[in-house]
Order: sequence, then C-alpha cells, then structure tokens
Amino acid sequence: MNKYETVLLGIEAASKTLNITPPEVYFASGSDFPNLEISSIYRHKDNEIIVNEDWINRSSELEIIITALHETRHAYQKYCIDTKSKEDIKTIKTWEKEFNQYYQPSGKNTPRDDISYLRQSIEIDAIAFAYHQMKKLYDIEVKIPEEIKKEIEKYIVSNKWS
Repeated sequence: MNKYETVLLGIEAASKTLNITPPEVYFASGSDFPNLEISSIYRHKDNEIIVNEDWINRSSELEIIITALHETRHAYQKYCIDTKSKEDIKTIKTWEKEFNQYYQPSGKNTPRDDISYLRQSIEIDAIAFAYHQMKKLYDIEVKIPEEIKKEIEKYIVSNKWS
C-alpha cells in the first residue's frame, strides 16, 4: 500500500468509527499551502481534506494515520454542527464559532508561536481524538505539545470514547 492509499484508508476508517460520511479528499503540492510544514487542511465550508503531497512523501505511515484521524475528526465536528447532534449544544456552538473565526497556525511551526491555534476547542478535540485512537489501535502514545498536554489529558478523561 502506498502512502496516498494510507491517507484514504485512514480517513475511511476514521469516518466509519465516527459514523459519518467520509469527506472529499484532495492532494496538493506543498507550495499550495501557506506553510510547507502543514500536513493537511480541513475546509469546513466544502467538507474536504486537502493533503500536502510533499509532506506525505517525507512522512511515516503512522504520521499519516495520525493526520487522517485528526482531519476526519474535524469533519465529524462539522457534521455535529450541521445536524445539531452527537454532542451537547454548547460544544456544537463553540465548534461552529471557532470554524468561523479560525486561528491559523503561525507558519513558524512551533507550539509557542501557535498557542492560539492549538488551544481552540476544535483543535483540542481533534488532537485528543487522534491521540486516543493511536493509543487504542496501535498502543502508541503520540507526542503532544507541552503547552496543551494537560488540556488534552483532561479532555481525554472527560470523554467516553470506546
């Protein structure tokens, strides 16, 4: 299986776990992204994931799976917003607000510079979901930036993911 197939299978599997229709997936050159280090972007208005081909080619399969889980969780968040289901209304309203007033990563690719981006509830949720799934499926603990580690751990404990 090549790395592109890993992306697609990861998104398909995560969508099945989350009980949502998989979002559309596109691949683009790293030069099409605002920062060459960006692995992928979830575009909520179009329910699509755009994956950085240059990043795929230099990444491990596990990194690709983590990214697929993370981005598919954003599609789940969008599904919850659109259907007003699966999550409590306070969470849904927070997610909707954050999608509409999204803090972009700084482009410096450091947690300290990206703290506003990392502390958004949609990012905490997606990071925590990917972390939890990697631990559950592969018994691998994904590295979490120290700046949000306590928030992620608290979030995981407060959720009842199977």
